[in-house]
Amino acid sequence: MPPSKGLGVVKTGGICIAAYLLGVALSPHILPIDFLTSKLQHVIKPAAAAAADGSSNNVAATSIPAGSSPTPASPPVKLPKKQPGEPASLHEPSYKSIVNFDKENDPFHGVDFVVHRNGEPDPCSRQKDDEDEADLDGALSPASLSILRAADHHRQGQKPLDMYDKYDVDAVLTHAFAVGRRGESLLEGRGESCGATWKENDHYIDSAPHLKDVTLSAMIKYCDMGLYRTTIQLDFEKNGRVPEIGSWPCHFHTREGLRVASLKQLVQLARDAPIPGQCTEEERNVDGTCGADKVSEGGRRELHLYAVQMGRNFIFAPKYVGEIFELPHVKVPQNLPVWLEVISLEPRVFDVFNFFDRGESAAIVEKALKETAETHRIKRSSTGASGYNVNSQRTSENGFDTHGKQAQAVKRRCMSVLGFDTYEESLTDGLQVLRYNKTTAYIPHLDWIDDYQKQQEHDFDTEHLGSNRFATILLYMSDLEEWAGGETVFSHGWPPNQPEEDRVQFQDALEALRNSGDVSTMLKKNSWEEKMVARCRSRLNIRPHSSRAVLFYSQNPDGTPDNNSMHGGCPVIHGEKWAANLWVWNAPRSGFPGSPKNQEVVDRNRAAGKSPDDGQKKATFTNTKTDERMRNADLYFQDTFWSKFGFQDTVLHVNTYEGHQWNVKVGDNILKTFVIDKKPNQMYSI
Repeated sequence: MPPSKGLGVVKTGGICIAAYLLGVALSPHILPIDFLTSKLQHVIKPAAAAAADGSSNNVAATSIPAGSSPTPASPPVKLPKKQPGEPASLHEPSYKSIVNFDKENDPFHGVDFVVHRNGEPDPCSRQKDDEDEADLDGALSPASLSILRAADHHRQGQKPLDMYDKYDVDAVLTHAFAVGRRGESLLEGRGESCGATWKENDHYIDSAPHLKDVTLSAMIKYCDMGLYRTTIQLDFEKNGRVPEIGSWPCHFHTREGLRVASLKQLVQLARDAPIPGQCTEEERNVDGTCGADKVSEGGRRELHLYAVQMGRNFIFAPKYVGEIFELPHVKVPQNLPVWLEVISLEPRVFDVFNFFDRGESAAIVEKALKETAETHRIKRSSTGASGYNVNSQRTSENGFDTHGKQAQAVKRRCMSVLGFDTYEESLTDGLQVLRYNKTTAYIPHLDWIDDYQKQQEHDFDTEHLGSNRFATILLYMSDLEEWAGGETVFSHGWPPNQPEEDRVQFQDALEALRNSGDVSTMLKKNSWEEKMVARCRSRLNIRPHSSRAVLFYSQNPDGTPDNNSMHGGCPVIHGEKWAANLWVWNAPRSGFPGSPKNQEVVDRNRAAGKSPDDGQKKATFTNTKTDERMRNADLYFQDTFWSKFGFQDTVLHVNTYEGHQWNVKVGDNILKTFVIDKKPNQMYSI
């Protein structure tokens, strides 16, 4: 080897060794690539493990991929400096195409974004007043520039705008509202006044090295509730991070609950945004807007968006009793319009008009009466988080319809009303059908399940990472006269618009009831049923009539239980009352993949030899390839496609429940039906 080459090798080796030693010395001071991943492992792994438990699918539930982890937060990627004459953004041409810029100009000209925290009628921030309309003809608006800046940093600017999904939109909008330097953010003070309403002492992003010298908007910590309050949803892995920050974003909804899922949708919302006008509450339309005569000509339009924290669910934000929320995105039979009318602010209670009709009502009752499965048939109502426990202060009868055609339609409709843009079976209970005969009732209670001592394997603590009942829709299926009883009473609420001086206290209501003699021959004096009637006649009550639907929430926007939602079923004095209710959960409920666990309880129970008893059954479906009709078969859960089930397809394993109906179809024809029975493991073949 020539001496010059040998010397070069030595020099190169010396440089490599020096670089290695320098890297070792500096590594403690540089953000590791998995900084946030390591912070989240204790949250992510249990959810992923639960989703992957038993290699089988679950009814209408999407599993979180096992072993996966979120994209780690890392220092922001520095984009190359733009040269004179270059577009404001690499995405500007495609953005202009998406918003139809050439034909209709920038859709955000003359529009102010107004942001609310979830469930709050009054805004927490609005767009800065920095748009000079005289300078905007043919130019991009401040809103468009903020969105494009965020898009340039999102996924290093590599994802085309026309391929954005709702998770990309969440990340970009959060950045546009709350991130930016030197006045680049869209909101006043970068949304600083949209901070968390809960106490967060040790947020994980406070220790991110690349953010050490960055002043973050309080809105960032509102959207990302931190390690111990961000509920893990089934789509957790699909979410993107806020560009330049690495935290979780908010998702954004309209006042009516419609989720903003694309840039085209946002553009249309901007074009449709109204001019607010100036008017008193008495002069407002039922939807909260001012009449045309109160709107100033040439005024700026306002687009109100409601920021919902990562892992949380949209909650309507009523401002006054009688307010109307029109829901054109909710589809019902006969294509009737669906709307909410506010009954009460505390608790949040709404009438839901045209939610279901008498035909559906009759079909649900008929299905309940014909049900024979022990777990679903009509029988004395029970209470509690686990097992069948009869309560002496719940004398109604109930049954469950989990898979009937009408039940499935009502469940999907309910999710749409509540602002969910996709249906997940794991977020709903079966439709509970209730029968109240004369004198039967149910003492006031919360639908939110109490397990403060953490005795159950399922984690019910929704203030943190747990799942529980989030909202309830009550369906009334029979008509009762004004004094026939059977109302639903909210024992902490008062009749709407009743002056405080006119409120009737409990003892006065009880004395008036006894003086009336209405129940003296029917109910014992001082019985809980008699006291219930007194409460029903003095507190906020909902009188049943056929096809009436009522919505109320069991949780506050931060996940804490809403104690104002305490409610009960008033004793029926005359006639018979039929009703149904659907409980919607904030995250997967017990027994479904991805449901949160109290791991200490799980470990203790397994160590003691106890096995989980969540009612779940394991079913195996096999195509034996002996029936030529089944060559191109499909498997359906009720009328929902589940999987290909032909000669070339694999054996199917599913988690399911007693009473669930599985159909084998070829084309539109059902050739075979299987109904799950009591056995824990079941084998079916065609």
